[in-house]
Amino acid sequence: MDDPALATPVNKAKVAEARHAAKALLKVAMITSAPVKINELLQHVPKAHNLTVKGTTALPNGLDAFTYKEEGLTIIGYNQSVAPVRQKFSVAHELGHLYMGHMHGQSSLDLNSTDFDEVEANQFAAHLIMPTVMLRKDIKAGIRDVKELATRYFVSEEAMWWQLSKTGLINQM
Repeated sequence: MDDPALATPVNKAKVAEARHAAKALLKVAMITSAPVKINELLQHVPKAHNLTVKGTTALPNGLDAFTYKEEGLTIIGYNQSVAPVRQKFSVAHELGHLYMGHMHGQSSLDLNSTDFDEVEANQFAAHLIMPTVMLRKDIKAGIRDVKELATRYFVSEEAMWWQLSKTGLINQM
């Protein structure tokens, strides 16, 4: 008989996998210092995804980005009307959906999507554009101001606070 205690929970976010996927993309792109530039990363997304990333102002109110996949083409659209730091995080988040296999049917906007998909995409994005190893290095080099780190990584202060808290690096500040 199978031991239920050894069963892998189906309803658990794959946070470690999301972080690993982000780290792997950074390694392939040979990005080792901040700021992580999305355009440089996009050049290293496997060609099999046939990825196009485009800005638009024609998104519904409150929607920062979307991913759509059809007939071998993947499109990430992002809202050009929001702050550039939000655009960066939104595209990284959508890349997280792509890398974590969240393409339900034709779009990651599927209403049947679980919250775990969003947790994984957020973890991927955060570790892609604010990698722990880079943050740790910058903190050890003496950058202890959250605003300065946010500027260096071209992210919002809120995102930087979140990443520093989630990684425990806030304790080194």
